[in-house]
Amino acid sequence: MDANVSNSASSQDRTDASDALPRTYNYNSVDLQQLFAKIIESLSLPDESDSPVERILTDVCQHFKFGCGFVYEADHTHTFHLKEQYAAYHIADLPQSFQLEKHLGVNDIDELLRTSVFYQHVDEDAPRSTRIFDSNTLMLVPAQDKDGTAIGLVGMMDRRRNILLDDQAVKAAKMVLNLLANNIKIRIYQRSLEYAEQSLHSILDNTGIDVYVNDFNTHEILYVNKSMAAPYGGLEKLMGKRCWEAIYTDKTGQCDYCPQKKLIDEDGNPTKIYWDYRRPFDGSWFRVLSAAFRWVDGRLAHVVSSVDITENKNNEATIAQMANFDALTNLPNRRKLMHDCAEYMKEDVRRRTGGYLLFFDLDNFKALNDSMGHQAGDELLTEVGRAMQKNPLTKNHSYRYGGDEFIVLLTEVDRDYVMKVVRFLLDRFEKPWKLQHTQPICRASIGVAEFPADATTPDDSQVQNVV
Repeated sequence: MDANVSNSASSQDRTDASDALPRTYNYNSVDLQQLFAKIIESLSLPDESDSPVERILTDVCQHFKFGCGFVYEADHTHTFHLKEQYAAYHIADLPQSFQLEKHLGVNDIDELLRTSVFYQHVDEDAPRSTRIFDSNTLMLVPAQDKDGTAIGLVGMMDRRRNILLDDQAVKAAKMVLNLLANNIKIRIYQRSLEYAEQSLHSILDNTGIDVYVNDFNTHEILYVNKSMAAPYGGLEKLMGKRCWEAIYTDKTGQCDYCPQKKLIDEDGNPTKIYWDYRRPFDGSWFRVLSAAFRWVDGRLAHVVSSVDITENKNNEATIAQMANFDALTNLPNRRKLMHDCAEYMKEDVRRRTGGYLLFFDLDNFKALNDSMGHQAGDELLTEVGRAMQKNPLTKNHSYRYGGDEFIVLLTEVDRDYVMKVVRFLLDRFEKPWKLQHTQPICRASIGVAEFPADATTPDDSQVQNVV
């Protein structure tokens, strides 16, 4: 029944004099048992398009001789909204929405929540201001959450007459209305769960984080959000598949780098781990959180959430390039040299041999700079760097130390190999360098230090002049 029942004036509620006479409810255990059975049957029937609540309200009100029944549900502001009602006569001004404290006093609300029932009838000549919902007789039963807060109200009222219930009848009516209140509470909880699920999906789909969950043992994907599914063709392409089947085209089993085994600690408790991953088909980088937890059905599950850090990785690479490489020659700089030497030397000296550092500078670089200008000097340094990277003997081993000074770091080689590199350098610097406006010959002086004979730290190398 629509809550917006057609109304008439309050005076029309009491037009029939016989209806205005008080009525006493006569308790009959057989009739009450039959009512209970009917209510339980209605509540246990399969879901239908029409709610059983209205039928139950009708049966209960008719049984206890009330002219009106209603169900209210509270929202997040604790405002109650009319959801269903039964009326044997025209109801005027039954509120569509109300707040409990505006109709019941503090003591009445306390009684309602403490005893789970509020029953009141007033004298016929009682002033309107004392009548809740403008009623002669009113009974309320709350649907309460786990904290005892009223989240719904089920009630009966009559404006035509007093309905006189003794203690046994009040108890019986309370039990009957409680059946309906519990059903309302379940309905509210189910709707709250639906809202919570919708909200959770909306949050997970709009956080900018990719998320999927798989079964910890079978690896079957149990959940995936839209942003995670989009690059793989949508949700239907991932759901129900094992994670490596859904995400990769070339894998036949669990990924080697999967941290699953690390997600259970030594006591068997779920834990978590962070790691970085690069997606193979587009090179995007992700910061990944993997964690074990209990899924909704109690099974152990593995959640993988990832945020795109490609821009961060690119920025890190740019910063690393600027910090560790010379902008002019594109060779590693002094900072990178000191780091690489330290990494090599920090190992056990007795097990690390064959480390050599070749230091050379350009003999007449200052004169070339002074006579031909700094642009020619920069061109020469650039060409030297290019030559160092081009030759296999010095490629990936060369550094610009500063100014016209360069370093070649050789590890795990013998002295014959070192002399081969030295000869290459001397030969190359005997040849002219092809610059834009000139082709100068700029020879080099070379010194060599050996590890660990000449030094055990990057700062105490004793360079021996070779040429």
